[in-house]
Amino acid sequence: MACPLLLPGCSARRAPEKWQAIAVPTDADFTGMWFTDSLNGWVAGSGWAIDGGIVGRTRDGGRTWRFQSDVFGGGKGSGLGHVQFRDSTYGRATASYERVLVTDDGGATWRLAGNVGPGGGTLFDIQFLDAMNGWAAGSLIVRTTDGGETWRTLTRGTSENGYLLANAIHFLTETRGFLVSHGGALLRSDDGGTNWTPVALPLRAGERPTLRDISFCDASHGWIAGQLGTIFHTADGGTTWFLQENGVPVVRVIPKGEPKRPHEPIPELETEPDRLALTAIQFADPDHGWAVGYYADVAESVILHTNDGGATWTVERVQPGELLRSLLVLDADHAWAAGDRARTRPQVILRYAPAAP
Repeated sequence: MACPLLLPGCSARRAPEKWQAIAVPTDADFTGMWFTDSLNGWVAGSGWAIDGGIVGRTRDGGRTWRFQSDVFGGGKGSGLGHVQFRDSTYGRATASYERVLVTDDGGATWRLAGNVGPGGGTLFDIQFLDAMNGWAAGSLIVRTTDGGETWRTLTRGTSENGYLLANAIHFLTETRGFLVSHGGALLRSDDGGTNWTPVALPLRAGERPTLRDISFCDASHGWIAGQLGTIFHTADGGTTWFLQENGVPVVRVIPKGEPKRPHEPIPELETEPDRLALTAIQFADPDHGWAVGYYADVAESVILHTNDGGATWTVERVQPGELLRSLLVLDADHAWAAGDRARTRPQVILRYAPAAP
């Protein structure tokens, strides 16, 4: 019976979920993700019981995944960081011990790139500006001009440069780039990554959050995300930055029916609930974007969405039992997120498909 009005015995039809949770048979920490189109994608990461890292591959837009471990023989606990593919066959990934891995068969096999690692530090992020020019960053900054086959070190964290550490890096041209780090630090390079200078951010008084990600959707519009629900935005290529906090649930909203946090019997042991730690942010265009993060103390993640360039944010998905750490936005209709399983539920990879059946 049709219910044009809300009458007794009729209920409002619930809107379909825009994000689908795809259960996967793994227990890994997925820190890297890349899609070359709406069908072909990869996730990469590590795990305490996984030898030599893990890579997952999908050919149907994330509906199904196949995984392989022991990617580079690094031993238990070692793994992969971020990953980027040029096409469906040729990709590169950062790995433990300051290594970069290369594949030319779609991720079936991986080999070590030249002139980088093994060392005592690590590489987290990787970014290619075009087919040939790329950077990898962590406890050192390295550069390639031959598509990732060989690398040269530009700078390494030392006491003289404040133990430079890049959690994420993004270059706009072959000379102009940015990196984010701990203590609310944003640095800029104007010489391709050899030298770095601080850039002022409008931080809240007394707060120096760890910044986890930086991304640009074009030469002008960029965003930074980090701990304490921190989001910054630039519309002038990184010269000036503005805080975006409207709608960001820095303090977790307790769902109806969930008991409140119990008080400690000894007041001195009382601690505040964890605030939102944002780990990744990407935009399809200057208006449409997503950010992912989690509340560590309750092992719950959220996916935030904006349609106005980050002026306002809304919670589009709440995912219990996951600590989301990676995000890939292909366009306004295709996005994916993954992270670390933190509870006894199966691990999931999230797939944004609002038009999917």
